[in-house]
Amino acid sequence: MKNKLLLTSALVSGLVAFGTAQAETKITGDYKLSYKAMSGKNAATAGVQGFGRETQINVSKSGELDNGIAYSTGFSFEADGNQSYAASDEGVYIALTAGDTTITIGQDKAPNMDTDAVARVGEVIATGAAEGASKYSRAANTIYGNFGVAVTQKVAGGALTINYVPQVGDTGQNANDAASNIGGKSAYEVLYKGSLGVEGLTVYAGFNDRDVAQTVGNGRERSSTKNKAYGVGYNFGQAAIGANVTKMEGTDTLDEKEVQEIGATYAVSDNVSVGIGYAKTEDKSTTNDPDEEKVTYVQAGYNLGAISFQASYYDIENGGFTNGNDVETLLLRAGAKF
Repeated sequence: MKNKLLLTSALVSGLVAFGTAQAETKITGDYKLSYKAMSGKNAATAGVQGFGRETQINVSKSGELDNGIAYSTGFSFEADGNQSYAASDEGVYIALTAGDTTITIGQDKAPNMDTDAVARVGEVIATGAAEGASKYSRAANTIYGNFGVAVTQKVAGGALTINYVPQVGDTGQNANDAASNIGGKSAYEVLYKGSLGVEGLTVYAGFNDRDVAQTVGNGRERSSTKNKAYGVGYNFGQAAIGANVTKMEGTDTLDEKEVQEIGATYAVSDNVSVGIGYAKTEDKSTTNDPDEEKVTYVQAGYNLGAISFQASYYDIENGGFTNGNDVETLLLRAGAKF
């Protein structure tokens, strides 16, 4: 019995020491369970339905260095469905902050153009109805998923971020002491998002420029692609409204599109909110007929704190710039955080 007590005491002491030593380390996570049903006219949407899931675990640590500079670092494990967990393509970063300036090395952490000002209750179209609305995008071909260096400066009630990526497509897949050339060339992105000092206001504007590796083609290849996005929103308290415009270029001069979206929400109570939105994606090259993909959506959400529920209905017209490819999508989602 004495030996057992000594062993137990040693284990408890070890656990306490571990907890103390790791006091600045945080482990958080979330998971989402969803059910989607679609009514369309092709194999990807005709009567397709089923459950899905997304899980993520985040590990982070922050503090102050000996020289007084603040630091934060972390990484995430993410898996959608039954895919394997990966720690190299989600929120991998080291950041140093001095005053109002932060330098971030890594990927998927610094402010980036995968954002907007549209008021919503549920998922964005690119998540909730991607199978039908295949031309929609709000991200403006952002480079946030590639490894690089970003500088963020707090300014005008928000933040101005400049992100540079040496090689587009470099997701840090090499071992710590290895390197390899990636097919992509360099890119940079500039983004401001903030309130401009006005309570309730959200304004954002950004652009990125990607160099394109030149190959023998049809003579319409771009040497670089330039993408822009801007928007504005306002939260009145119980109601909110927002709109944005996204302009994107492909590597072919005939590949160019523009997305316009507007959304409004209303808080019925402290826990229940509803919303409505509309998005139009236009083929600016006019090579497609029809040249517009339209999405109308309504959403409702019930937030209980640690657990939330969402319902989204999307009505898609001419999905993928295909005449008559009209799709209806219902997405039900439950999520939890810890």
